[in-house]
Amino acid sequence: MKVTLRNLKGITSLEFEVPDPGVWIVSGLNGSGKTSLFASLYRLGYNNAFQKYFRAGSPINRVDRYTNTEVEYLLNGQTVTYRYGGQRWRANPRKNAGLLGLSTYPDVYYIEANAERIEPYPNEITTRRIKSCSTDLCSFLADTLGESKWNSLKYVNTIRGNSKERAYLIPYTENSKTYYYSERSFSLGELCVLKLANKILNAKNGSLVLIDEVEMALHPQAQVRLLAKIQNIAQQKSLTVLFSTHSSTLIKNCSRNRLIHLRPGSTKIEVQYNPYPAQILGEIAFDEELVTDFIFFVEDREAKLLLEQMILRYMDIAAINPSIQPKYKIVPVGGYIQVLELLSSTYRLIPPYVKKFALLDQDVEPIINDALRKGLQPLATLFTSVRSQVSYLPWTPELGIIEFIEQVLIRNRTIHADVVSEFPGAVINLIAIVNAPAYQQYLKVNLRDRAKDRFRHLAQEISALSQIDEIHVKRIIYRKFVEHKYSSIPGQLRAFFGPLFNAP
Repeated sequence: MKVTLRNLKGITSLEFEVPDPGVWIVSGLNGSGKTSLFASLYRLGYNNAFQKYFRAGSPINRVDRYTNTEVEYLLNGQTVTYRYGGQRWRANPRKNAGLLGLSTYPDVYYIEANAERIEPYPNEITTRRIKSCSTDLCSFLADTLGESKWNSLKYVNTIRGNSKERAYLIPYTENSKTYYYSERSFSLGELCVLKLANKILNAKNGSLVLIDEVEMALHPQAQVRLLAKIQNIAQQKSLTVLFSTHSSTLIKNCSRNRLIHLRPGSTKIEVQYNPYPAQILGEIAFDEELVTDFIFFVEDREAKLLLEQMILRYMDIAAINPSIQPKYKIVPVGGYIQVLELLSSTYRLIPPYVKKFALLDQDVEPIINDALRKGLQPLATLFTSVRSQVSYLPWTPELGIIEFIEQVLIRNRTIHADVVSEFPGAVINLIAIVNAPAYQQYLKVNLRDRAKDRFRHLAQEISALSQIDEIHVKRIIYRKFVEHKYSSIPGQLRAFFGPLFNAP
């Protein structure tokens, strides 16, 4: 089912596909349409939702007009659009006025944060009328709020006009007498959790539950416990729960595939499903938040330079919009043992919403495979503990780059000219540099050490001629290396990074 908002409270357009059952965190900046979206979804179960949340002002003073507003629903292949007709919201076409009644939700609940309190009259607080709350409600409150006093929660039925409402009480003993705290003594956070718990515990199976920033009066630990409680009940009752929030705590403690980001674009509100957490946190969180989605541990600076260019090439090939690209950091650590040890211990240091991987040089793979085959300790045990988070670069960086330089770059005039063009204003002949004795003198038996020496010498020579720093020179050559390697086989780059950047 899809709902589309047009020209509503500053929203030009917003198209929202209602997700499957489960708990979904909906976030976005103020003005991104969260409350308007929830009000429109509430109309699925409450006929007066528009009158309550989209109340028009006086046509005389031109305030809160909905002249061009449309709320369209697509359900079972049919559509119905509601427009404001001056006095009430009318369905078009009229024959589909009953379409919303065909939704699969037996009920729709809208839970908002508010401070409404119900206090019993003195004559209503009698032993006969005071009753114990259900165990489910008491445990929901005690577990979420972290206080055992909620296990003894009571209530009385009060009469307000023609309706009967529950007023909640917490008993306490003083001088052998029982007294009660009424809702007047409850904090805003306690009231919000109490109202939410009542509704979600009594919700019909398969219902739609809309929760609008109820967590705002709770401290972070209570927010996490509240989310866990709601997730558990939603699973038991097959509820579809949309939880609107600005809480960085909730965003960081929710699986990425359960996040929905409302992001104002140039012409409409973009609804992004499965966004990267740091993308949302970068908009709403404080400066001290760790705004990254992925951390890649590598062995050294050369691996970092290579991986940087591989990721940039992947983003380009996959045509990922820069505004929604994942945020990542590449951290050189040292030897492969140190990389694995750091990866194993980061759960104490890095929030769980940040995905962590080790990308080891290609020449490490046979070493680890041999250790696993022979059961060599402690390497086999260490690797096994983080196996799912370890991948290997397609090359050992220095060996791959030197093979490219000596076997391809200086033999292919087109590629040579392309690389040299990256250093305008300098006369650079890479063929001459590679064939010169100063380059050829590096002949260490260890091929990796030899490649390191030769690449360092080449970068120094180019840096001296171009007046570009050595690191940037290397970065350019790595970029050209990656472009060459994946020019005809971009699918390999997708296959390499896809599982990493789409890790659950």
